[in-house]
Amino acid sequence: MEEYMAKLSTELNLALNTNESERIKALDLNVGYDSFIGEWELIIKHTGSLEELSNSLGFSYMELLNGYAIVYIDEEKIYDLATANEILYIDKPKKLVAEENRIISGTSQSCMSFLFTEESTLSGVGVLVAIIDSGINYTHPVFMGKNGNSRIYEIWDQTVDGNPPIDYYRGTVYTSFDIDKSLEEGMPLETYDASGHGTAVASVVANLAPGAQLLIVKLANLGSDNFPTTSSLITGIDYAVRTAMKLNMPLTINLSYGNNYGAHNGNSILEDYINSVAGIYKLSIAVGTGNDGISKRHSQVYLGNTSLSQVDFNVGEFETGINLQIWKSYSDNIDVVLITPSGDEIGPFSQFQNIATYNLTNMIIKVIYSFPNPINTLQEIYISIIPKEQYIEEGNWRLYIRPRSISSGRVDIWLPVAGSTSSELEFLNPSEFTTLTIPSTATRAISVGAYNQRTLAYAPFSGRGYTVSGDIKPDIVAPGVDVEVAISGGGYGLASGTSFSTPFVSAAIAILMEYGIVLDNDPFLFGEKIKSYLIKGARKLPGYDIWPNEKLGWGALCLFDSFPN
Repeated sequence: MEEYMAKLSTELNLALNTNESERIKALDLNVGYDSFIGEWELIIKHTGSLEELSNSLGFSYMELLNGYAIVYIDEEKIYDLATANEILYIDKPKKLVAEENRIISGTSQSCMSFLFTEESTLSGVGVLVAIIDSGINYTHPVFMGKNGNSRIYEIWDQTVDGNPPIDYYRGTVYTSFDIDKSLEEGMPLETYDASGHGTAVASVVANLAPGAQLLIVKLANLGSDNFPTTSSLITGIDYAVRTAMKLNMPLTINLSYGNNYGAHNGNSILEDYINSVAGIYKLSIAVGTGNDGISKRHSQVYLGNTSLSQVDFNVGEFETGINLQIWKSYSDNIDVVLITPSGDEIGPFSQFQNIATYNLTNMIIKVIYSFPNPINTLQEIYISIIPKEQYIEEGNWRLYIRPRSISSGRVDIWLPVAGSTSSELEFLNPSEFTTLTIPSTATRAISVGAYNQRTLAYAPFSGRGYTVSGDIKPDIVAPGVDVEVAISGGGYGLASGTSFSTPFVSAAIAILMEYGIVLDNDPFLFGEKIKSYLIKGARKLPGYDIWPNEKLGWGALCLFDSFPN
């Protein structure tokens, strides 16, 4: 069975070995499970056709690009699915968190002022920009064209049942005809943006690239805690790519959501999918690096063959459940002990055990020491702390890491991303770097951090590199402090976060694509080539002698200097 278990992600493996009453109280273990019908929504990587396997096991699926699919399957059939030769890897959805801290400032600092002169003809015409987010207030004036029609090509609202896109199972599509008719007749469509995040993000693109067409995907939330998931994000990306291919338009995708689940080396299934689709069409994907720069959610230790390492973390009041991910080289053999604030000693967890359950007075602690899997060279130890009632124990928790045999010695530990738990959850000895959220560590993404456009200084909240595998991330930074954005309820306001630096880069990409692809100055100006041009044009901010660096990557966005010579 071990070879089939390796096809399951660590978190899915643990979820399947945890009863539903406990999973519900855990932070992430029940994400993707529909308790009403006993069915999981899973992300799979496969080879060949799934039709025969689907018929024999009785599951439904939604085929995506490049050998990926979303599968809807009864819980008791998942292990049978894993034994099939067609299946390469199976993962469960993860929560995503918006990367916000809640006239566009930063335009001149980004060398984009020339776009608004009488001499400029570049505005993103002929380019499709996909905003995959929390939806949009399509009635806001910022999304209207000069002719009074909407600049939105289509909205796919994954949360409204009724009329999904062809080959997709969820949601409703509103075409430009539907949107214009609604605006003309004053009859609102069912789609809306409750948080306002997607409207704000889209407004940055709309202001800076007023000629581009917008493709809006409102992400579905799975479960009762109102977070979108990686499975809904993957289907949104898939839909955007297929739509652009159908229209034969160059595409830039804006992703201003992220999480901490993964090794931060670019090898989660979400990043694997992004890297895969980035090479099949004339597109570029801009991803925010998140706002965990100073959230103290990452700790790192280097082990010798005999040294015992201690990692402390604080849990505040009213924490309803957390998890920790410990990532290490498979060549290293370590034991891990967890100490609760009241002194209970849990462990040691070792590679000779797979799943362990510890039943304490007020908590259940589940631990899985994973096997290597087909998409990641690193090994994970996953700890889920689940309350028996409402809250886990507050106070100072402690990890002891004991080496048995060491080759690499690097151990990285992540707590959940800021925004998914209380702000009092933090390591007491955090690492300053590798605080990028996933999927910004994807190799082929253009990863965007934030800086303060008024002071020309790094924004301390912005996720910092490099990746665990040493890749240079962020690639570039853009204005992300007090950016003027459209408010979903009407008017304008200020917002900060890499959520709002990322659309600066998405708009810049649309302008470059119009120049290169639409106007035929460079038909291959997309993907890694656009990333190279943005890096070439990046401005070096004051106060740093080493470039690239972990905070600012190659420098600040400067569109004018990023055009081909």
